[in-house]
Amino acid sequence: MTLLQQAQQLLKQTPYTIQTCRDFAHLEKRAKGQEADQIADLLPAIIAGLDQQTHMQAFDEGLV
Repeated sequence: MTLLQQAQQLLKQTPYTIQTCRDFAHLEKRAKGQEADQIADLLPAIIAGLDQQTHMQAFDEGLV
C-alpha cells in the first residue's frame, strides 16, 4: 500500500482523533514529490473533520 493509500484510509476512520492527525503528519513527512503533494491536499479534509478540542491540540503540536 502506498503512503497516499494509507492517508486515504485514515480519512475513512472517523471520528478523527489526535492520533489520526499524528499518523497523517507522519505519512506526509515520509512521502516525496507528487505523492507528498497529494497527501498534503487531503489535509483540509482532516481539519474539517476535527472537533474543536482536537483541532486545538493538533495545532499546538504543529500537526495542522
